[in-house]
Amino acid sequence: MVLNHFLSLVAGIIGILVLSSSTYDALRNYSQDKLKERSPLTKLAVVFSIKHNYKKLSHCDETNSALKILYGMRVFCILMIIMDHRFGTHLSSAILNFNEVEENYRSAFGSLFFHGDLFVDSFFILSGLLVTYCLLVQYDKRFINPGLLIFLRYVRLTPVYAFAIFYYATLFNYSGFGPMWKIIVSAEVQDCRENWWTNLLYISNYVNTEHMCMVHSWYLPCDFHYFIIAVLLCIIIHREKKIGLVLLAVTTFVSILIPFVIAVVYTRPAVLHFYPNFLRQPKTHADFVLTYSKSHARASPYFIGMIAGYLFYRMRGSEKILKRVYSDSILSLSLVLLATTILTGTIFYDPYYEYNAVESAFYAAFHRTLWAMGSIGLLYVASYGRASLIYNFLSWKPWVPLSKLVYGAYLMHMQFQLRAVARKGAADVTTYFDIISLALSDICLSFATAFVLYLTIEAPFRNIFSLLLAPPKSLVKSAESVEQQNNSVSDTTCDSHL
Repeated sequence: MVLNHFLSLVAGIIGILVLSSSTYDALRNYSQDKLKERSPLTKLAVVFSIKHNYKKLSHCDETNSALKILYGMRVFCILMIIMDHRFGTHLSSAILNFNEVEENYRSAFGSLFFHGDLFVDSFFILSGLLVTYCLLVQYDKRFINPGLLIFLRYVRLTPVYAFAIFYYATLFNYSGFGPMWKIIVSAEVQDCRENWWTNLLYISNYVNTEHMCMVHSWYLPCDFHYFIIAVLLCIIIHREKKIGLVLLAVTTFVSILIPFVIAVVYTRPAVLHFYPNFLRQPKTHADFVLTYSKSHARASPYFIGMIAGYLFYRMRGSEKILKRVYSDSILSLSLVLLATTILTGTIFYDPYYEYNAVESAFYAAFHRTLWAMGSIGLLYVASYGRASLIYNFLSWKPWVPLSKLVYGAYLMHMQFQLRAVARKGAADVTTYFDIISLALSDICLSFATAFVLYLTIEAPFRNIFSLLLAPPKSLVKSAESVEQQNNSVSDTTCDSHL
């Protein structure tokens, strides 16, 4: 009860700050000259202004047009992840036509949802690419203390993450009721009350994993751990290119080898099967605890993304365009890799499949790697090849503001899905149409919630930290510029994402 009152108090204070800051900003009649001469105190007065923060949603850095495709890529991936999670949560409840559902586990269309964990790997790819590109570009201008970069990463991710955690730990329990409420929602609330600190320290995928707060948040500690490694690797690449690239190659090889070894030693399956026994108790499932949520077992897409980031760094400013034959060849190969990777997962859902440890280990080790290679090939051709249709679609301007809401949508979408399952009172017949319709509702609610969180928490707290870290201006501005570009589950390519 104390926590509930505390969260309500914090929300009330934020609401007052937003209202007062927005009112102050609206009443002040700034001229362009006055705007440039604002004192730090005046800047502080508008950090919570809705008008001030709303303008940032549509801002795009035009310094490298090749990276504009990442806006659309990010939005597409979060849409698929929300849809896949709706499939999982919905099928965790009682289903009357489960024989039909089980057949879809092995269908080509069903693989988009039951092997859709690959879209999470896409976020790792984007993050690794942006971190490497932005750091190397920045190091060409000025070296930045790695500790400052890591600190900026933490303060950039944590405020809205902390708010989401404490909402789960308190008011979420009062957002509804139903036959399964205590089993699903109340249990999640209890886990958040006991283990919130592991989330805020970004160790929840290693400490008390069976009682992790917000099961889908396993991504964040993984990404944070990879970021620390990436910062160190980029320093070495910048100072000793050959040594740094060799270390990156070795790190990538080790990240591919680890899942192989785990699958052989522990005789684990090639993929995490999204069957009811997992969907109903994901946190305690052996494969989730051992491999799915662990940083050391999910790293290969991130480091392959780093390799791509180095290539984009070397290509920046280049006017070269791939010849048609090379462009078409890379595009075709990339599409084949993406389709093959996601479709072959159905092999391991076949009830007549005879388990083979080595075969499973090879698939566990390489399917994420091949997915990453296919994704990078697609992005490369869109940016430097002759796939103008893909480039124009992924760099479409409406993706820019939506991409800045991805982080909030990622954090909050699961509450709507858990709430729906907990309220469900009887078994029903389910179809793709039904679940996709529900997923579209989740998407709208998630982005609407993310919009509010961005204006009231995410953007304001970034403004505050920017002001607090103002001296020395040149150093912090450079560090922030790097950090603002590389966050993959929280904003956009060109300015201040997941």
